[in-house]
Amino acid sequence: MILESIEISNFMCYAGYNKFDFTEGINVIIGDNGYGKSKLFDAFYWVMYNECFDTNKKKFQKSSLLKKLIISDKAINEIDEGLISASVILTFKNLDKGNVYILERKYSVKKLDGNLIEDIDSEEVVWQKDLHYLTAKEVIDSEQISRIKKTILPDNIKPYMWFQGEQVESIIDFNKTDTLTQAINVLSNITRYDHITEISENLKESTTKEFNKKQRDLSGDKEKSSSLELQRNETLIRLKELQKQELQIQDTKATAEEKSEQLLNKISDAQKIKEVEAKRRSIEKNLQETQEEFTEEQKLLHKKLFTNKWVLKGTENLFDKYGSLYNNYEQTKLKQELTKQARIESENQIMTELHARLPVDVPEPIHLENMLSNERCLVCDREAQIGSDAYLKIKELLDRSKTKVKTIESEDSNIHDFGADLRKLYQNGLGLSHIIKNIDDDIASTFRRLRKLDKKRKTLTEELKSIESAINSLIVDTALNVNQANDLLNQYSAQNELAKRAITQEYSTANDILKRKQELQQLDIELGKLVSGEIPAYLIDKLKVVEEFNTLAHSTRRRVFDSLVKILETEANQHYQLMTQGNMSARGIIKLKELNNGKNYMPELIDDKGNVLMQLNTGNIILIKLATIMAIISARQGSRDTDLYTLITDAPMSVFGEDYTIGFCKTVSNVYRQSIIMSKEFYKNMELRKQLLSNPEIKLGKVYLITPSIPENSRANRNQLSTNIQALN
Repeated sequence: MILESIEISNFMCYAGYNKFDFTEGINVIIGDNGYGKSKLFDAFYWVMYNECFDTNKKKFQKSSLLKKLIISDKAINEIDEGLISASVILTFKNLDKGNVYILERKYSVKKLDGNLIEDIDSEEVVWQKDLHYLTAKEVIDSEQISRIKKTILPDNIKPYMWFQGEQVESIIDFNKTDTLTQAINVLSNITRYDHITEISENLKESTTKEFNKKQRDLSGDKEKSSSLELQRNETLIRLKELQKQELQIQDTKATAEEKSEQLLNKISDAQKIKEVEAKRRSIEKNLQETQEEFTEEQKLLHKKLFTNKWVLKGTENLFDKYGSLYNNYEQTKLKQELTKQARIESENQIMTELHARLPVDVPEPIHLENMLSNERCLVCDREAQIGSDAYLKIKELLDRSKTKVKTIESEDSNIHDFGADLRKLYQNGLGLSHIIKNIDDDIASTFRRLRKLDKKRKTLTEELKSIESAINSLIVDTALNVNQANDLLNQYSAQNELAKRAITQEYSTANDILKRKQELQQLDIELGKLVSGEIPAYLIDKLKVVEEFNTLAHSTRRRVFDSLVKILETEANQHYQLMTQGNMSARGIIKLKELNNGKNYMPELIDDKGNVLMQLNTGNIILIKLATIMAIISARQGSRDTDLYTLITDAPMSVFGEDYTIGFCKTVSNVYRQSIIMSKEFYKNMELRKQLLSNPEIKLGKVYLITPSIPENSRANRNQLSTNIQALN
């Protein structure tokens, strides 16, 4: 059954009408992260199962829950009012019989007054053509639709044919010990042998009961026989309980030992992660302290304009100029004081001379005033008219009595004398002048420290990025995160302890089982001794044949299962070797290891000496799982699963390196008649894309390049988002 095409209209990021045509071989859809590869996988899945993968919840969700999220934002944005529908159509063709199946799924919303009225669920329509050139007829019957879908892809095959890269972990889950056993049971006819084994067990039980009944009937001591039979039944019940308990203990032990081995393989990786994480925390702390220092220095940078007087930078000449002006002021002031001193001294000299003629207040001022009033000297009785020399001399004597000897200090202070203030400013400036001389050095020193801190900050940031990248690489390579790494030793100890307890319990239970079997044998002997007649030969032969049939059924089932495991192992190694051709590292050999409970198998990687290869990275693990998945399909050559069903997978190569990409494509094209692969590996690596398009070992189908189409100014939302599809061959 080949998928001829998918037609997509207004589904998620595929706005408008879009179509991909497919052929036999490996069909590749190339696109970078976020370009619509996963949405294309959703389109396939939605048509068949009415579900899409919800990236937020990490699981598939029904249309009834997703609703408007199914429809293109652009389609919703561009219509004012009316019905908007998203639809996807898959066309399958049976190349051998010529019949065609067309499956369509549609979901609609109605836009009214700016609101969206959502349909409750999607609609499904299926058409069928008995021959490809006939007119398609709609299939109404739900059971027939279900049969058509199972013809296209049966439920038991689906996990191995339609999957996303991240689902590989769950398809072949190393933590589930029965993963391979389940796959073998589903994809082989081993269940027939399980049915035969079950029949043999029932036959053995019924025949044994018949034989025991005959023994009781022929017993010579009915009472003792009844007592022994009762003991036998109780012992048998206890034996079955012990055997069931033993199986549970074996399962527990096998699981614990398997997990211990897996954990042991990861302990060194966990130690590396813990060491690198400790280094990361140290760098992170150092970076935080450096960042705080740097931030504080940046804050202080502005404060230093004033605290360190940087604001005065360039004012050196102002201080010199002020000093010159202040000096001139002081000199001028000094000259004025000298002039004033000379005047005072002259005035004082005159007074001194007057004092030499007559003592002060002789004659007394009252008599001098009378003289001036009468304009006559009372001493010599001469006339002293106003303004005359005689009058002025008398007045000098009167003024002398009122005048004191003058000094500089006795002179009135000049109200415009700023000497003290100017001196204070000069002294302040004198102190600042020494600081100003060092401002350039202080600024240079501060910026050197800032640059040093910034450089250290950037270096630590780069170191942190580098070590975080190393941690991420280790996490990817080891499939461990930091918390898991920290818990690993505790888990290992716990699993080891569990395995040891299981071994002790298994030994004890095995002894109890042996005792019960011996008790049963002894009871059978005692019951046989009580038989007084002869047990029919047919019954003895019947019991013997049934027991042999039971043994044969179990051994045959075991042989067939082991054979299937061997075929699976061989197929897995062929695929693994082909996928790893492009990488020069030691690849190892896939070994399907039987677990201790004797029922389940798990894949592991060994060398040619049978030694288990430790420290596998995630790429190796995924390659082993993909090889095993392909082996599950390719090992069933008789059923033509590889011809009947199409592999559809999204980003299966995203975990392992580019060295394996071409090998993976070769392997897929050899295993599957048709495959559809969504991949980002060929988007930027043009050399790899060239190999894909030209390698003769790859059975190539259609190759498409998908890119988002959205105006640069509209990238804040998806209202203008659509997807361009370009055929590359």
